[in-house]
Amino acid sequence: MFNWKNFLKLIEKKTLGIINVTNDSFSGDGILNSKNLLDQKFDLAFKNNINFLDVGCMSTKPDFKMLSTVEELNRLNFFVENMSDKFYYSIDTFNSSVAERALDSGFLVINDVSGFVDSKMIELAIQRECGIIVMHRNPVSENIHQKGDYSDVVDQVNSHLMLQTENLINKGVNKSQIAIDPGLGFGKKMDDSKELFLNLNNLINTYPVVVGYSRKKFTEHINMTENEMIEHCIDSGVDLLRLHVGN
Repeated sequence: MFNWKNFLKLIEKKTLGIINVTNDSFSGDGILNSKNLLDQKFDLAFKNNINFLDVGCMSTKPDFKMLSTVEELNRLNFFVENMSDKFYYSIDTFNSSVAERALDSGFLVINDVSGFVDSKMIELAIQRECGIIVMHRNPVSENIHQKGDYSDVVDQVNSHLMLQTENLINKGVNKSQIAIDPGLGFGKKMDDSKELFLNLNNLINTYPVVVGYSRKKFTEHINMTENEMIEHCIDSGVDLLRLHVGN
């Protein structure tokens, strides 16, 4: 059974490095079908003491296009055929077939930006006893980028995350498997993401917290340097920063 408390002791740096196996990443750093670019990412991560990598094979930028399962699996297969054994891996997907293939290939964590709304993904997490990262999802949103209306974004995100995690536990997921992500830039207006970021210390602390703000537009409206944002997250009790390798 995966246990986040124990796993986090193995992480050399409080960083979950992003690897985009895509050709349409919003940040322009996709490495699809380029072993050379992938090796450069591995080298950069290793030199920066990042030993936990989050691998995504489909862009989830605003107005992203869904890939077929076959195409997403093909991209994952390219990565698996060239992956390094120097790192721990999570898979960034909301496709249970892709997540299963990743787990079969030695990945330890499923990072589902849709918030584990798919019953097949939940069943997979239960059966495989893997780690999961549960991203905040507004219960009335029809998709991950539909903007929600918030009167108190911190309080409402906390409430939604509690409902999401309680639902997973009631279905059979073990509490030790769960980490949470407030979903900065997903289904939130820019001011809402900024407010959440500035109040990370007020997020629920029942589970390890993963935060991804890297290269997102709302950060342009925060008067902090990159190092100050990292320090702010750590001082706020964040357990893992999901950052682009070479950020």
